[in-house]
Amino acid sequence: MIILGHNFIKSEPFYFVKKSEDISNTPSNSTVVFEFSEKNLELCTHCRDEDVSFAIIADVVKDVLFANSLGASFIICDKKLVSKAQKLADEYMFDAKILLYGANETDLEWAADLGIDGILFEKGIDYGSC
Repeated sequence: MIILGHNFIKSEPFYFVKKSEDISNTPSNSTVVFEFSEKNLELCTHCRDEDVSFAIIADVVKDVLFANSLGASFIICDKKLVSKAQKLADEYMFDAKILLYGANETDLEWAADLGIDGILFEKGIDYGSC
């Protein structure tokens, strides 16, 4: 299981971005993160074209499917969606990893029992000036 943003585990944060220009303000080889929406399709294209690792915050099943098809490295879901997202990822052999967001330590065992790829604690995303 991938564990990101926890005090015990050293990991580089994901960097929340709202537009392509924000990506140039992130460290090289970092992962950027943004919410899935039609207006953010430009961000997906930019990341793919520039070989930038990106994560998409998904709110519903169709967002999960689009995120994988668009080339996201990670798909971030809340507790309500993460189980369905993981089942889809396993069934269709996604390249993207599914991450439970906003979890606390008590969710580790729950996520492990469900076979969730990883957990992203809140400190795992740098919101910068957003």
